[in-house]
Amino acid sequence: MKLAIITVTLQNKEFMQWLTDEKFDLAFAHMYHTCPIGLVHAAKIPSWIWLNRMVVNKETQIFREHWDPEFPDIMDLMKKCPLVMVNSNELYELPRPTLAKVINIGGIGVEYEDAKPLEGEFKKIAETGKGIIVMSFGSVAHAELMPEHWKTAFLNAFAQFPEYEFVIRYASDDLKDRLPPNVHAHRWLPQADLLLHPNTKVFISHGGYNSLQESINSGVPLVTIALFGDQFKNSKIAAKHGFAVNLKKGTLDEASIVAALREVLDNENYSLNAKRLSLMVRKKPVSPTHLLVKWTEFLAEFQTLDNLTPAGNNLNFFQYFSLDVIGALLLAIFVVVYIVYKLLALIVLRCCYRYKKEKSE
Repeated sequence: MKLAIITVTLQNKEFMQWLTDEKFDLAFAHMYHTCPIGLVHAAKIPSWIWLNRMVVNKETQIFREHWDPEFPDIMDLMKKCPLVMVNSNELYELPRPTLAKVINIGGIGVEYEDAKPLEGEFKKIAETGKGIIVMSFGSVAHAELMPEHWKTAFLNAFAQFPEYEFVIRYASDDLKDRLPPNVHAHRWLPQADLLLHPNTKVFISHGGYNSLQESINSGVPLVTIALFGDQFKNSKIAAKHGFAVNLKKGTLDEASIVAALREVLDNENYSLNAKRLSLMVRKKPVSPTHLLVKWTEFLAEFQTLDNLTPAGNNLNFFQYFSLDVIGALLLAIFVVVYIVYKLLALIVLRCCYRYKKEKSE
């Protein structure tokens, strides 16, 4: 699919001519695909930023077939990337070694602002009972597609908390006659406003990265059921910072859901940890928006940032994996073992010779 997109793009001469004629100062390329890197080079855009190793040999081949037979290897172009902007935040990501060219802009898509007033039924729900619990599995994992035993487990578990109102994003009518009185299913939710409402107590989520950031933004603790991809890591991050309980999808049942909700609702540390991290992110000395704008302006002015390029970019395969060093060490060990072996053999030989000589005398 990706290779077909590259081919169609390069065959669109009108688009490629426009891309070149515009003489852009800077381009953003998403890390999911290396095609934009080739387009940046083809359009002679002087600099680019990577936003957040794939099989690139075929992509290089397509550029050489449809654009220029001498087109450089995309892997070599990737190494020249002056900046990489990643959707993460040092305050809650797992600590790790990184490079100076990596800029963390996590949270830039989440607005840290006061909630808009809830209206209609949502306002009525928020003002009822001890609090509201929001459940949403994002735009990719649809709650209506979950297994039937999960649906039953959630509904039975929610019914055990009659003092709380549950608002769930659910784009189907199959639960219409089964919903407990305190459960409200909607095809769409004003999710940000609900999470930022002071009466919201828990956010039940699949653990997507956006959900993680929304939870931190609102200071609402999580109950996560990771389904695939990075959701397992995101859930562990939230649990590590003490504002989430993780449930395993393989053992999900009514009892585990009830236990997780009681743990978060009855232990105020989850809420306190969520609010503390939220405040830290809000008061971070330099905001992700500021980093994005200033670094983009800086790169547009200077175009290249060789100062930030690590020496490892120019190492060959053997040097990068220290195979030359490992080889030298193995050779040294072999030589030492060989010398020791020869010395021991010589000593044994001399001892045997002396023993035979004494015996013959």
